[in-house]
Amino acid sequence: MPWNTLANNQTVSFTNLKDAVTNGYFVALATIPTSQEQITKSDASTYVNVDTSYAPFSAKASNQLVVKSNLRPISYSYTIYYEEACFYDGFYIEGGAANATAGCSNTLTITLYSPVSSFANGMKLFYDSACTDLWYGDTGGCGQYYKVIISGSSYSFTYTNQSATVGNLTACASYYTYRLYGFGYGSAFDACSNQPIDSYSDVYAAESTLATVTRFYSDTSLITPVVGGSQWYAFTADGTSSPVYRAIVSNGGFLSSSGSC
Repeated sequence: MPWNTLANNQTVSFTNLKDAVTNGYFVALATIPTSQEQITKSDASTYVNVDTSYAPFSAKASNQLVVKSNLRPISYSYTIYYEEACFYDGFYIEGGAANATAGCSNTLTITLYSPVSSFANGMKLFYDSACTDLWYGDTGGCGQYYKVIISGSSYSFTYTNQSATVGNLTACASYYTYRLYGFGYGSAFDACSNQPIDSYSDVYAAESTLATVTRFYSDTSLITPVVGGSQWYAFTADGTSSPVYRAIVSNGGFLSSSGSC
């Protein structure tokens, strides 16, 4: 019987436990035999990363049979970055971006859990630390690209639906530095004409050229967007005052009407 159809009050066979590992609910510590023999507390802690401090489990004697609800994995939390709230089946879930580059710019966050200690392709993600409630991912069809930060570096990955696993884990491009001039103007003309005398602030983007920048951030991790107030700004590449571009920068850091001064 598959792990996900086993009732909480049913005892667990070695075959059930093996299925739980195959489908991402636990991590194996040793090779699990295929057998209908029902497992004991001692068996569970020998073969999978069960949380031995969990009260229903710790209360059992070593030679007692366990039921499904006695078992939960040691789990690890991950902050996942998504693009938007996506309406699906009467409620909102976490919608990803349309592609990997856009996914690297995701800023909304949710904490998810996994029994896997190092974020990697092939792992499942769960809403709860007990790893019973599978994450929806892109089940709503809004976008399947998400972001995670591992040891200070950003990575994009795909998670296509509730039955999926992490895929296409790819390091995000390095950030690029730009100079953003002034404090916001009401017209492109004013932003451009005042650029030679305006002070500037360093801002950051995932794109490498003036013509392709889509969003500015105030930090090199590309997490905190520049709050532009939907005003016009002039901007140049780092270390130079020309060529000069101008654009409207929104409160979310997004650029619109971008072009050369």
